[in-house]
Amino acid sequence: MRITGGELRSRRLLAPAGAATRPSADKLRQALFNILGPAVGEGWFVDAYAGSGAVGIEAWSRGARPVLWIERAPLALRVLRGNLAALGIAGAAAQVMARPVAPALTALERDSEFSTRGGYIFLDPPYADEREYTRALEALGRSALPRLRVIVEARRGMALPERCGRLERERSPVYGDSQLVFYTAAVTPVAPASAVG
Repeated sequence: MRITGGELRSRRLLAPAGAATRPSADKLRQALFNILGPAVGEGWFVDAYAGSGAVGIEAWSRGARPVLWIERAPLALRVLRGNLAALGIAGAAAQVMARPVAPALTALERDSEFSTRGGYIFLDPPYADEREYTRALEALGRSALPRLRVIVEARRGMALPERCGRLERERSPVYGDSQLVFYTAAVTPVAPASAVG
């Protein structure tokens, strides 16, 4: 695998051995960031079910800060941390969280780095575990994160909801055996202030 764009373009990445982790193909990552365009460098980025960390590293290469990788499988974590170290990606703006994805996403609302400006969350659960898709989307559908965009990688033909809480589906281009499903979060209505008598 190689990084497809930005300051780290063409640098190699390692992937975890075995079938438990399915790295996003170079062409799919390139297509994703062509769609997102330069705006990805104007906010934060979360790579959930990160595996090798390739998608978050692509976002870092294109200027996203901070970047958070969420992964709890021990082998994938070792490879992810090795990739970050080899590329010199370090510091407070590069965070790795080893915990289940849904509660990790909920916790972002309490972090001022993520709760005060817009950003992107990329979800790439195991294709066969539809419950993980549901848990993650439901957590984000309840989220109050501002100007949130969510991208889901799923197998081609997998039915994902048109709406999930605040999330509204925009498009779902297909690349080989995979699809990318893009969601935007509707603005959460603000309750009017109560009158003082």
